[in-house]
Amino acid sequence: MAQKNLFVSRLAEAFVKLKVMSDVEAESFVKEFEGRAKGRIDEFLLDEGIVDRVTLIKALQNVYGIPAYDVRGHFFNHQLVLLFPKDFLMNNSLIPLDVDDDILTIVVSNPEDDEMLEIVGNYVPYSINVIVGVYRDIIDAIEEYYDEDVVTADINEQETDIIEDDNEDADIVELE
Repeated sequence: MAQKNLFVSRLAEAFVKLKVMSDVEAESFVKEFEGRAKGRIDEFLLDEGIVDRVTLIKALQNVYGIPAYDVRGHFFNHQLVLLFPKDFLMNNSLIPLDVDDDILTIVVSNPEDDEMLEIVGNYVPYSINVIVGVYRDIIDAIEEYYDEDVVTADINEQETDIIEDDNEDADIVELE
């Protein structure tokens, strides 16, 4: 519970630094949200129009002291996303963003979850680089990439490519 209160306090401080809230408003914000889960706070702030998405992303970057990324509209590498079970990604609100050399960059809503980061390492042989993103957007991106139609279309496209390659490579000899 103390960690959740600490997050709310740090988020309020970030909003004050960004001049979104006054000190008095920040204090009231902390009292209002004591004990609530972070994801729900994010959603409430966006749903109620208290902050916009850009401001929330900047605040999360400030809270965690790491880069932030807006996952909306990003075309994720399907094969990279499929390295992880959907339930794992959803439960931990994380999505793999990119692999560069031996470094996997993931976007997570809670980069302070050390247990989750350790489990990510069990799925892939890469070093892990963590950046923060908005919970709702990460969940939406995961759902989009695990959408049955998208997965089926990707598989069908790969099968079609294989068949076309086989047909192009085949030497047809007619026997008389």
